[in-house]
Amino acid sequence: AQDIFCSGPCLAVRRGDPPPAAMTTQCAVRPDGVGVVSLDNAPVNSLASTLIESLKASIAKLVADPAVKAIVVTGKGNFFCGGAEISEFAKLLGPGPGAYKEVHASQPFHDVMDVIDASPKTTVAAINGLALGGGLEVALACHYRVIAPKAAVGFPEVMLGLLPG
Repeated sequence: AQDIFCSGPCLAVRRGDPPPAAMTTQCAVRPDGVGVVSLDNAPVNSLASTLIESLKASIAKLVADPAVKAIVVTGKGNFFCGGAEISEFAKLLGPGPGAYKEVHASQPFHDVMDVIDASPKTTVAAINGLALGGGLEVALACHYRVIAPKAAVGFPEVMLGLLPG
């Protein structure tokens, strides 16, 4: 059987097709029923807003698929996830101080953590490299975590006086 690969909200992409756009997720359903979601935002798989939206849609699609028994979240390349997409911070400041009175700017990130944590299917973070800041939070939202021998985790933002989350 040929693996079906997915991009974004799990649009079917077959092996050999051109790779999907960056700053998204790729997912595959293996023949054994394990759905694998790969964070894909080179070079460090940072959590850009498009990747966060794609991760939420991919998890929801795999949860809804009756053929999927469990979900693995991992990073493409040598990083699991380097945390927040720093280049998007300026966009958050643009609207001004009153822009986030109703909904906090980080709400989409918190929503995807809730989707992962509340999944009725087992979720496993396969930490294949560095998992820093928000990347470690993605791993902690999963029900289980496995880590490669040379991988590392941490919350570097605390060295700047910032709290995780």
